[in-house]
Amino acid sequence: METSRLLPLYRKLAAKCVPAKVRLELTRKCNLRCVHCKVVTRRRPRNELSTTDIHRIMPQLRDAGAFEINITGGEIFSRPDVLDLLSAILEHDFMITLTTNGTLLRRKHFDFLDAHRDRIMKLTVSMYAGAPGVHEAVTGVPGSFGKTLASVTRLQEMEFPFAVFCMLMKPNAAHWRETEKFFRDRGLIHQFGGLMISREDGCSHPLDLRVPDELLAELPIPWSDYLNPDPSSAPADYTADTPLSEWCIAGRFTTIMPNADVVVCSVIRERLGNLRETPFKDIWENSELLKYFRSLRAGDLDCFDCEYFPRCRPCIGLARAEQGSFTARPLEYCRLTKHYLAKYSSS
Repeated sequence: METSRLLPLYRKLAAKCVPAKVRLELTRKCNLRCVHCKVVTRRRPRNELSTTDIHRIMPQLRDAGAFEINITGGEIFSRPDVLDLLSAILEHDFMITLTTNGTLLRRKHFDFLDAHRDRIMKLTVSMYAGAPGVHEAVTGVPGSFGKTLASVTRLQEMEFPFAVFCMLMKPNAAHWRETEKFFRDRGLIHQFGGLMISREDGCSHPLDLRVPDELLAELPIPWSDYLNPDPSSAPADYTADTPLSEWCIAGRFTTIMPNADVVVCSVIRERLGNLRETPFKDIWENSELLKYFRSLRAGDLDCFDCEYFPRCRPCIGLARAEQGSFTARPLEYCRLTKHYLAKYSSS
């Protein structure tokens, strides 16, 4: 089943406080050094989840109502035991999606994907350009382009469901036309993005890579679709009493870190508890921060009175990172919205 077809179901379950989907970060290890990455990577990470941990945690997630696991990293295929971990997750009857840079995939990985294509909904491969020099200006590793392209080609030959995600930033944004042609010529399903956020340890270096205003209007990013992936959840307008869960994952999904810490999401990294110490259901039901997010309504947000709301649905994590308040206006969202929505509204 395509992820997009599940969006209405996710929204309905969110209203009932059911965590249908969980994001699992398997590792902090990565073989690339992408200049924009928000994850603090480690060459030799410690205390990462084991298969024993997975077998203990997965039933807790199932009991809470989860049925999809989005698996990411770091680079998940940098773990030698990744296939054991994925097998353990699948044994507990989950559907999964995978995110990878594609450089470490080997025959055994492709064979695993092929054998479990009924349960692996999609693979997302990060690719930053159609030319080695531009791509590797982002990844920081010579030869990474060829390895990623080889994996993408193999996935196409297998007819395995996957998509390419290309984050646009200063090192590659000016080359977007060549990149888009490269993707189209090869028949690659692709999506461009352009939202830079600070690294999870607070380092603001990724923000220096934001695409400047003069280039934004040219980029092939349908921002309205990005902000509104589920059109059925977008009424003509929201009332002040519309719950935050109508569009924001904070409070309706969670993220599990490689060390078993549970955090709110990929942007809001506050530790809610640790699954080696506390059962998932206790964290999910008793976290005061999650209760706060579930209580938030559209009218609580500074964005509620904005002319672009609800076409633009703000990220409260970004707002807090920028301005120290979950209910403030996320200024980078404002910048992107003014360029992209104006562009696509007039086209």
